[in-house]
This record gives sequence, structure tokens and C-alpha cells, in this order.
Amino acid sequence: SLLTTPFCERHSRAGVSIESLSSADITYGLTEFELDAAMTYLDDDTLGDLHRLPLYEERYMLLTPLDGPLAGAGSASWSQAAALPLCLLNSRMRNRRIMDECFAADGATATPAIESDTVAGLYAHLPRGRWSSVISHAWLHMFGVPEGMRVVPLEGPAHGPRVGLVTGPDEPPSVLAGALLAVARE
Repeated sequence: SLLTTPFCERHSRAGVSIESLSSADITYGLTEFELDAAMTYLDDDTLGDLHRLPLYEERYMLLTPLDGPLAGAGSASWSQAAALPLCLLNSRMRNRRIMDECFAADGATATPAIESDTVAGLYAHLPRGRWSSVISHAWLHMFGVPEGMRVVPLEGPAHGPRVGLVTGPDEPPSVLAGALLAVARE
């Protein structure tokens, strides 16, 4: 919404369609001119010669119940998080594969009781007070902290994966992609 809202305000006749796609589908859609732009992880090798504009670096947080074992902690390790009853994205999602690398770097393996292919699916389970989840800090802007939950920073790499706007191989970019890039650069 930090991109689409100012874009729509500036270009009121343009339409925006938001879809959740795999990295391969994003690359295909951009190279075949079926998509104007996409927001994705910039470290993905499938992006090839597509144009990239970094937007932010992810930081991972633990959402955990207020009465849970880590609720009073100032920070938590990935291995501590792995020991909790977890609700995580499924392994088809790039975000989850990145998290699995972080768990492994701390000598742990996450075995979530609940997996989802959407952030909304995760958030639907959190207010019940049973599950914890690892989320990107960017999701807090969109979804907030569910009632009865607390955010605990996870110890780990100082810099997480970069997320950015990706546009097709055409130069200059399409009019729509160029307008979106202009908003993103601001």
C-alpha cells in the first residue's frame, strides 16, 4: 500500500491488480510482458536480466502469545522459536525457505503444526493464543500485532534478504512500470 496508494492518487485512471505468484511465474510474466511490475525477493536467481529497484531489507520477528514462554524476552534465538508451537508459511513460499535457512544456521529445524500459503492464513490463527509465528517486520505495518500477542526480535543476520520492485527487460520500461518506479524512488 505504500506504493499503490500514492501511485493511484497520482494516476487515478490506472488500475492495479495484486496477485500472489511464484518467483518463476513473476519472471515469466515480466519477460512475456504479461506483468508490468512485481514486488519480490531480489536475490532470486530466476530473475535473470530483469530490472530491480531495492525497497527494503527484511528483519524477522517472532509473534508469540503474551503468556507464552518467550513473551518476556527482549529477543529470542531461532532455536528458541523453533521449540514453540508454530504457524508458518509453507515451504513453497520463498519467505519460508529463507526462514528455514535461518533456523538451520542456529542448529534448529522448524516443524510447524500449521502451514499456510498466505500471511492472512497465519494471522487468522494467531489471536487464539496457542500459536507463535515468525514474520517479516514489513507485515507489522500491514497487519499489526494481533490481540494477545507480543513481538520479540529474532537474533540473527544483521541484514536480511532484500525485497524490491522488479520490472521487465524492456528499456525504457513500459509507461505503467515507469510511473510505478517513479513513485517507488520517492
